[in-house]
Amino acid sequence: MPRTPIRPAQPFDEKWIAQALNGFIEGSGYWGPGTLTVVTEVGDYLTGGAEEAPARYRGWNWYRFIGRCGAVALRASCFHVQDHLRAVQLAMLEVWAETPFADPEARTRMRTGVLELVDKDTHAARTDDGAVVALHGLGTGRDGQRFVELRTGTATPPAPGRITATEPVPAAGWDTPDRLRRLIHLVRQKGPAPWDRAAAAVLAERTGLSRAGAALLLAGIPDVKYGYRGLDAEARKVMGLKQSEVEAGERELATLGVAERLDLLADVLPADPEQLWLEGGQLALAERIAEAWRRQQGVRPAVPESTLAVAAEHSDVRMAPADVCAVFADPAREPRLTRDADTRLRVNSISGGGWEGDEGFRFRELLAVVCDAVDWVYAELPEGDPVRRGVPETVRLLRERLAHPELLLSARGRSLRGRTVASLLPDFPGALPYLDAAEPLAHPTLDDGLVVVSEAGFDRRGEREAPGVYFRPGRYGADERSRRLEAVVDVEDSHLALVRRLRGPEFERIVQRITEGALPPGGYESDPRLSAPEVVEEAVATTGLDTDAATLYLQLLSLPVPTDRRIRRFNRWTAAHHKAVAAALVEAGLAVTDRRARAGRGVFLPGDWAGGDKFYPPMETWKAELLGVRVIGRKVYSRPVAGPLPELFARAWRTRSH
Repeated sequence: MPRTPIRPAQPFDEKWIAQALNGFIEGSGYWGPGTLTVVTEVGDYLTGGAEEAPARYRGWNWYRFIGRCGAVALRASCFHVQDHLRAVQLAMLEVWAETPFADPEARTRMRTGVLELVDKDTHAARTDDGAVVALHGLGTGRDGQRFVELRTGTATPPAPGRITATEPVPAAGWDTPDRLRRLIHLVRQKGPAPWDRAAAAVLAERTGLSRAGAALLLAGIPDVKYGYRGLDAEARKVMGLKQSEVEAGERELATLGVAERLDLLADVLPADPEQLWLEGGQLALAERIAEAWRRQQGVRPAVPESTLAVAAEHSDVRMAPADVCAVFADPAREPRLTRDADTRLRVNSISGGGWEGDEGFRFRELLAVVCDAVDWVYAELPEGDPVRRGVPETVRLLRERLAHPELLLSARGRSLRGRTVASLLPDFPGALPYLDAAEPLAHPTLDDGLVVVSEAGFDRRGEREAPGVYFRPGRYGADERSRRLEAVVDVEDSHLALVRRLRGPEFERIVQRITEGALPPGGYESDPRLSAPEVVEEAVATTGLDTDAATLYLQLLSLPVPTDRRIRRFNRWTAAHHKAVAAALVEAGLAVTDRRARAGRGVFLPGDWAGGDKFYPPMETWKAELLGVRVIGRKVYSRPVAGPLPELFARAWRTRSH
């Protein structure tokens, strides 16, 4: 029996423990009723207070809280936490305070690590020199199982297996028994600490995080895993955040792993927890979190909130809006742009074939993000914006990485399903087996110097999956090998298209426009009065419209998503003036008024309309060919590729006016 029974001062329902600790834990299915009992039992066994080995199968990797329970204490003090979750957090802190894991002196004699059990039924051992406990009944593959050790003598205590790795635990953490009990008392007596928007703003300024990302960090990183929404409508109102901003902030912090989150917030609370409730307490907390962030993550470049708001309108599933902005604003800080990725093929544990590894996957992700984002960064951010200003250097570094002769990118050979390396050899004459794999591959391969193909395994129905087809962009061009590759894969649905676009003349002219600084400070390329004044003049002379009406007409003709909000931002118009200009277009018969789903505007070009979804914007079907958009059955099925806007305005005007 545990020497210290669990007797929290207030009732709680431990079934909510996974939600209460979301973002701070892994393997939520192993967190439930009985977890806190196991923590107590392990502590008692380590200190000699219990003879029987503690139970298992509770609290996956809870050892990470040793020396880091300050993160839980921070969250338990925050206003947004729902009562039933706060009760669990406080109960955990109460239990923790009674264990050796909260004792700084005991932690100096403690370590964790990985061991391989000799006997799967024996997971704990103890002598006068101390004790070792393997914490969970499930192993972690090749890495064995996690253990906690507490030394009580001069010799190393025996372990129930072979120890393969060790690491110390934080000895001088914030979470001492007195501080934990003090914080618990204050939360129950005073309620949660007051929220301070100004403190969140300071945290954003000192870290480079977005306003939403900083607010969530100050609030203990509310998480959305396990089907639980971190912030309700009332909490968002108090924090001054829209749901879309919260979602962008959540994605901004999503790259932080569990260990990083706990390390980041472990020691940010004040020595006297009551400071959190005093004037300036939240500001001081923000300053300590900012310092911890800078030590762990560095400082991101400052990005205007207005820029982050534009980025949020172009939310990409691959990267949070703030992260996209950080890449462009300071490309030299992005490792994927400054260091060649190791993309040697290795065994894919799912298909049995080859894949380019995590580094290759993350590089492909960045390539797609940059190619997609350059259009809106160039077109929708003003001259002088730090994100827009960083496009030329970002593109230069990305092209440099693509020139590396050994870089491999996936060519997405989905259309080759069922094909084998033997059947593909005639398409790649002279090809030899691929010899540069990071580890031996399980299936046949071919390599013709440009293209590498790795044969795939079989799916559950016994059918052969598509082979992995990769190419070296540093050797991709206009030669015969490149044409053979293009003949066997769908170019437009592969990274071939991204590489060609990044190296293409239109992309280069976009970069050149930004490099030249052709606009006045604060001006937008999407305003044809600034980027294509001669086309505006011609439209005025031809249609009899005034300059503003001609400007709006050209924007409706050319821009992929000319929403009312964007037009007013680009042109610096008030809503009233915009309405008057639109009325002039309607009166001239060049536009019609209507209400259309997801359009974000009230005037349209006459003619057919193609609907869209979250990723593909709706638009007039007339613009589809102009913007390279694929429309099937009056629905948009691809993203627009606008190119340099002065050329687009001119091309749209010529096409529409003839």
